Amino acid sequence: MPDETEPASPTLSAGPTSEDIKAASRGLRGALSVELKDGTDAFSTESCQILKFHGIYQQDNRDVRRERTRAHEELDHIFMVRASVPGGALTAEQWLAMDRLADEVGGGTLRLTSRGGVQFHFTRKGGLAPLIRSLDAHLITTLAACGDVNRNVVACPAPLDDSRQKVLLDLAQRLAVRFRPRTHAYYEVWVDGEKAVTSEVPEAEPVYGPTYLPRKFKIGVAWPGDNCTDIFSHDLGLVPAIGAGGVEGFTVLVGGGLGATHARPDTFPRLADVLGWVPADAVEELAEAVIVAFRDLGNREDRKRARLKYVIEDIGLDAFRGEVEQRWGQSLATAPALPAWHQHDHLGWHHQDDGRWFLGVPVASGRVAGGLRTALREVIERFGPAGVTLKITPRQDVLITGIDAAARSDVVAILRSHDVALADDLTPVRRLAMACPALPTCGLALSEAERVAPDVLDMLERELADRGLSDLDLHVRMTGCPNGCARPYTAEIGIVGRTKTGYDIHLGGAAAGDRLAPPVAKSVKLAELPTVLAPYLDRYVADRSDGESFGDFVHRVEAS
Repeated sequence: MPDETEPASPTLSAGPTSEDIKAASRGLRGALSVELKDGTDAFSTESCQILKFHGIYQQDNRDVRRERTRAHEELDHIFMVRASVPGGALTAEQWLAMDRLADEVGGGTLRLTSRGGVQFHFTRKGGLAPLIRSLDAHLITTLAACGDVNRNVVACPAPLDDSRQKVLLDLAQRLAVRFRPRTHAYYEVWVDGEKAVTSEVPEAEPVYGPTYLPRKFKIGVAWPGDNCTDIFSHDLGLVPAIGAGGVEGFTVLVGGGLGATHARPDTFPRLADVLGWVPADAVEELAEAVIVAFRDLGNREDRKRARLKYVIEDIGLDAFRGEVEQRWGQSLATAPALPAWHQHDHLGWHHQDDGRWFLGVPVASGRVAGGLRTALREVIERFGPAGVTLKITPRQDVLITGIDAAARSDVVAILRSHDVALADDLTPVRRLAMACPALPTCGLALSEAERVAPDVLDMLERELADRGLSDLDLHVRMTGCPNGCARPYTAEIGIVGRTKTGYDIHLGGAAAGDRLAPPVAKSVKLAELPTVLAPYLDRYVADRSDGESFGDFVHRVEAS
């Protein structure tokens, strides 16, 4: 599930496959140390495959690609570096460190991902080692933020209840540590900078083996009823089952993933299925059994179909359950019924059960820059010593947590002084919207997303206002390609790039995130979007039921 930016890897020709490169990498070392010091501004194709496991993607600035190609110049090579932040939880010191690094090696911005991580864009080759070394000094890692391994573990970061947050964040941290690659290559290449050239025998990888996983693997943890993590879009989802004594176990979901490939009908978005129930003290072992089953059964010949969702689609849920139980050595129990889901954005003011407050601040497309970046820095510098921290949500927003009641007005004053829009300043459609970065950095982008999203939202706001729907809670998500980084396939309105100027339109996803939105139109130009939506909006105004969401309405009328 490419819920966060999934930049392109260099196309492999008749040379070694990804599996060959992993097998020959000496535990993800390859030639990285040599090429890091070779005086060029780029890495070889093989090294780019290994870089992913270190949280790094080699890209080029696509705004100048054509100009440089015509001039017979090298591409303007840049790098995206992704930091893993399990559960989206950061200390004040960690945030300030990343804020400083944004100026030094990150083009002046930070980007919050839809998996609660942080990305640096426009980093140059010479800035990679200083960036990663500084992150490591602040206990932040980019290892396994990308690559064919378990990625950043997502959990709701909202501190609504101390015991609830502890369950989610503790599990996210434990799973992140357990499934991080054991190789020392990361530290040798980026932190120590010496040993990686001479290390000949790679460390054993007890979970992954010498060629790691067939593709990426993603885990989400969700509190029952609160689907801010889009739990059905993960390879593995875990939902606590609550009893009189607290968490007794977890409902296990498997097989979610939202990526697809145009012109490949055998690829598609898929929601996770309920696999069963596991006791709380065995949840980590069960998670490992799921990962190992994927390692053994996943497609290593066709990377377009190398995700866990296709394993389950091909062999069936029951057969996959048997594979997991065989590796776990126990049988899964039947899971209890899950409660109705809601997608809370956790924006605005909320009371913490320790007597303090947190403020959810919307971040358009997760881009922290300009006044917002300055304001967050000032808040942390002033109130961080008193326990104020920042947490990243799976909706790419930021929560300022641990605010004393007496400091609330001061926090708002700082934000206002830098023209930061708060949740109540925005229409619901703008508040709930998400978009992926797309151009100019992502190599997979077929069309624009983040840069045109404001214009798309302006257009939608006009259409809604004309029909008296300005206050409608409407989930709109936009991506520049079908990989679905902003999770458009579960949105009420999903806009997915197909060509340079054409987008597929998906309608009828659930506001709760537990239903897919089927396509209703293909290769639509953005100027034509109102024409596509108008019949649905007009009928919604005329025929909706009381309290019926737009997504539920479209689903109902399209199914009838």
